[in-house]
Amino acid sequence: MPHTSTDRADVRDMLVVHEAFRQNYSRLPELIRSVSPGDVERAAVVADHAQLIEEFLHLHHKGEDELLWPKLLERAGDRLGGTVALLESQHEEIAALLAESAQRLAIWREQPSAESGEPLADSLERLGGLLTEHLGIEEKDVLPLVPDHVTEKEWHELGDHAINALPKNRLPVVFGMLASLADPEVVKLMLSSAPLVPRLIMPVLGPKAYARHARKVYGSAA
Repeated sequence: MPHTSTDRADVRDMLVVHEAFRQNYSRLPELIRSVSPGDVERAAVVADHAQLIEEFLHLHHKGEDELLWPKLLERAGDRLGGTVALLESQHEEIAALLAESAQRLAIWREQPSAESGEPLADSLERLGGLLTEHLGIEEKDVLPLVPDHVTEKEWHELGDHAINALPKNRLPVVFGMLASLADPEVVKLMLSSAPLVPRLIMPVLGPKAYARHARKVYGSAA
């Protein structure tokens, strides 16, 4: 289903989201391992961050399952059917690893130690490895074809699905995280479907909120 040049999805915001997931899952295992045994206060900070990223990833994949894959199968199944089937199966594997890591995270949060932390770090490493493979396939084989089959409005609905489902008090942190990885033009793209007030205030609130969050989690604002 071809679209006009002004009605085509702009997928650059998805690339930013993917990079955020890659960076976070590459750092989470070491964050877990760096917490001293018995330091429940520090464990809570790291666990809260891990939960936020896990929830964002779950919502991101849920949006693709409900709003993107069906459209691509209907409109470009001859070209993308096999790839979409692979990505859907990887979503199931990733969901299983998310459930495993969430269970181990809850145990480690209450009793941070090498015995509880190492299985958690291992789960996160396996999750990060599969996720990196998954995102690479999506970026190579699917995203370049999305603008030919998905409208701008439909694409924004996909992005809004995850954002609207996150806790409202976490939105500035998530937006600030994404904005820290995006060019100014892509930041505007991410905000283009937002209501007026968030569109005006989020570029101010988001970076500040994420800087505070990053200092707590990583010890720096970056």
